[in-house]
Amino acid sequence: MKMGTVVAVKAVALALAANYGVHVGSSVAYSYFCVPQSVADIARSFVTTASPVCSFLLSTMTVTQGNFATIITTTLAAIAAGALKPS
Repeated sequence: MKMGTVVAVKAVALALAANYGVHVGSSVAYSYFCVPQSVADIARSFVTTASPVCSFLLSTMTVTQGNFATIITTTLAAIAAGALKPS
């Protein structure tokens, strides 16, 4: 592997790890704060679900999901383009 390829692979791995960490963290926080865990939490969840924090967490999960798809698609396209390139 060329040095540029190694750096690119490391960058993709770091981006995937960071993106995944933010996604999982947002999911856990959203589940804990915005989704009722018991019957008693249902009344509280009417207020918290409409809060800006829950909206932010949900938006963050949406963005990180899109980022993850973009990273995977771009990586696969680069691998395919590299495989098609003449030696």
